[in-house]
Amino acid sequence: MTFIKQSFCAAAIMAAGAIPAHAESLTMLSSWDESYNAVPVFAQGFAEKLEENSGGDLTVELRGPETVSPFEQLQPVSAGLFDMLFTHGAYHLGETAMAFGMDAVTDDPEARRESGIFDVIDSHYNKRNLKLIGVFSAASGYHIMLRDPIGEDGALEGRKIRASGTYHDLVTELGGSVVTLPASEIYSSLERGVVDGAAWPVFGAMDYKWYEVADYMTRPTFGVTNLSMFMNLDTWNGLSEDQQKMVVDTAKELEVEGRLHFEDLWEKEDKAMQEAGLEITQFGDETAENVNAIFAAGIWKQVEAKAGDDGKAFHDLAVEKGLTAE
Repeated sequence: MTFIKQSFCAAAIMAAGAIPAHAESLTMLSSWDESYNAVPVFAQGFAEKLEENSGGDLTVELRGPETVSPFEQLQPVSAGLFDMLFTHGAYHLGETAMAFGMDAVTDDPEARRESGIFDVIDSHYNKRNLKLIGVFSAASGYHIMLRDPIGEDGALEGRKIRASGTYHDLVTELGGSVVTLPASEIYSSLERGVVDGAAWPVFGAMDYKWYEVADYMTRPTFGVTNLSMFMNLDTWNGLSEDQQKMVVDTAKELEVEGRLHFEDLWEKEDKAMQEAGLEITQFGDETAENVNAIFAAGIWKQVEAKAGDDGKAFHDLAVEKGLTAE
């Protein structure tokens, strides 16, 4: 009997030896399901690329917002309940606004990394047991969908605008008042006139059919929509140096390739919105000239208020490197 057990153990050890010593199966929590166009490109795209680049040594399984609410995902990844997180910096403003600051940074993947900005953000999240893996640009920013066109004021004077914390300072600076509503209520609120407009990334009108209840979209757009990817720091430290390099290299590839994909997608989306009946309404000259800087200033205000000295260091570096609209 002892011999059989020893033989079985030896066979198991030999079989285990056939598996790569550092093979890792990772779980990634996503703030959106696959119906959001960034998920197939960046989250699923990262998983597929990483598995291919590592020869199957590293695999990633996605878990969506049905697992954990998008606004509560930072802590469970920090605690190691999940290995990775794909999200937007605005989704954890209650804890820190550091990654949110990337929406005010120039849309140039290589310049962002070379500037040292990544290192400053990464160091901040390390304190929360997280490692910054990548920041992915949707090659487009934000706009406001309106029931009526911009008037003589050239801005949003007297209008009620649905807006999250992302747009709060911009809307108030342009003379509007902020109405807080979940995305699920935007259609009905525009339809019933509860709000005069809704601030949102430029992608969304077609998927949610808001073009049926709003006739105009503001131009120029402002800011840059960015999605952040983190890894639990203990998981990161448990990877070999080669695996760590593969993870970072995969993210770098996707930062460039994914952005190009969204550039093309944005062209098609803009055309589709206008074909659906949405008309462009231009901000007045003074507002148009300053709208990007006003949006950036609102973001930096939150970054410094909620990320302290690290947030100020981030802002100062972005200004020093010429990578923000201010």
